[in-house]
Amino acid sequence: MDFKHLASKIGIDEEDFMELVELFISTTLSDLDKIKQGVCDNYPEDAAAASHSIKGAAGNMGFALIFELAKKMEFQAKAGSFENFDAYIVDLEKQVRNL
Repeated sequence: MDFKHLASKIGIDEEDFMELVELFISTTLSDLDKIKQGVCDNYPEDAAAASHSIKGAAGNMGFALIFELAKKMEFQAKAGSFENFDAYIVDLEKQVRNL
């Protein structure tokens, strides 16, 4: 991933962008825990809210794959469905850890 390019797209230097990446990772992992808990407790609204948070942050950072996955999760959870969420969670965790 070209962090320098992503940093320039939002008008900051690469060092500041990397600080934001670290914050994004920790916040997203926390939101993933909220998604898992929402799935476990059968609270789709909680999973949707956490997915929305990830989607917004990923969009702002330019992380298109994470954005699209979180968007899919948010809409599906809003519809009350957890179909394929286990796979989505694994994929999302992988994408975040690859950062």
